[in-house]
Amino acid sequence: MSTRLRFAMVGAGWWAHAAHLPALAAHPQIEFVAVCDPDAARADAAAREFGAPAAFTDVAEMLAAVDIDCAVVATPHTTHRPVVEALLRAGVDVLVEKPMTTTAEDAWALVQLARDLNRILSVGLTYQYAATASQVREVVAGEIGELVCVNAEFSSETEGLFSTVDPLSAQLDDASKPHGTTYSNPLLSGGGQGQTQLTHLLGSLLWNTGKQAEEVFAYMHNRGLTVDVVNALTFRLDGGTIGTATSTGTTPEGSPVRHRIRYHGTRAVLEHDLLKAEAWLFEAGGGIRHIENASELPAYARSAPVPAFVRLVRGEATNPAPADVAAASVSLIEAAYTSAAEHRPVEVRRGEIETS
Repeated sequence: MSTRLRFAMVGAGWWAHAAHLPALAAHPQIEFVAVCDPDAARADAAAREFGAPAAFTDVAEMLAAVDIDCAVVATPHTTHRPVVEALLRAGVDVLVEKPMTTTAEDAWALVQLARDLNRILSVGLTYQYAATASQVREVVAGEIGELVCVNAEFSSETEGLFSTVDPLSAQLDDASKPHGTTYSNPLLSGGGQGQTQLTHLLGSLLWNTGKQAEEVFAYMHNRGLTVDVVNALTFRLDGGTIGTATSTGTTPEGSPVRHRIRYHGTRAVLEHDLLKAEAWLFEAGGGIRHIENASELPAYARSAPVPAFVRLVRGEATNPAPADVAAASVSLIEAAYTSAAEHRPVEVRRGEIETS
């Protein structure tokens, strides 16, 4: 395939500016044709800055006016389904930001729609684009033996972002900075730490294990805010594997954060440091193997999803963050919210995983 792919950007806020718009403008195999954002001034400004010839405030209007092959969606979490659905029905392949959606119903509906229409749907779970991610997945599948337990931790400094009084929430005219209201308003975000941070952790965990969750019990704490800031989950995966996941947005500024998953097998233990894109295999008998980050890209390469999606659409690579596995993580997170609210174990909705 030699023709450049015609891309649109839907959503022109902070994350689009930080990750996707520069990647779209710079890629030699992309013709960047349009920006769409409900804020007309923001759409126009992004189109001018990154070289797109057209700006729109409505997805349907954009689809009627411009021929588009692919689109990147980075709108508030709860708006993803209608936007992605409209694009898929128009014959557009879609890269949607995480969380894919905030409900299992929406996530699995998009998976099925993409399958029915033979369209590509991928998710911006950035850690899965790291060079070591595929190696970790292969080791978990083939070298550690039976997976009996998995422990995951994700700590960060997001509490300020979730606060409605944070200064970030007042910077509504500056698309280069995150807006606190986008994350602190559950009608837009669907939740706090669970939707914004656990989605990274559980997306990687389910992708690497090839499993879905069956049941979860969760505790969550809002610390006086409108969304959750601290999460603790215990869950059961396919085949009886037991897991735990903890996440907090309360890490003090300057203190080290951890994004790690530890896979306990009957033959070996694998510890994956997502922040460093490195892993260590601890083998029976005391052997240790270090899986290094062989890429020139940083471990959290925010610009990586766009070029990876181009390779995927052109048939040159597999999908590093497939929608069906992302939907399984949405199912687990939604069930965790229900568990925390109702103080009981909750069965996790499951779907068909076609990705091998």
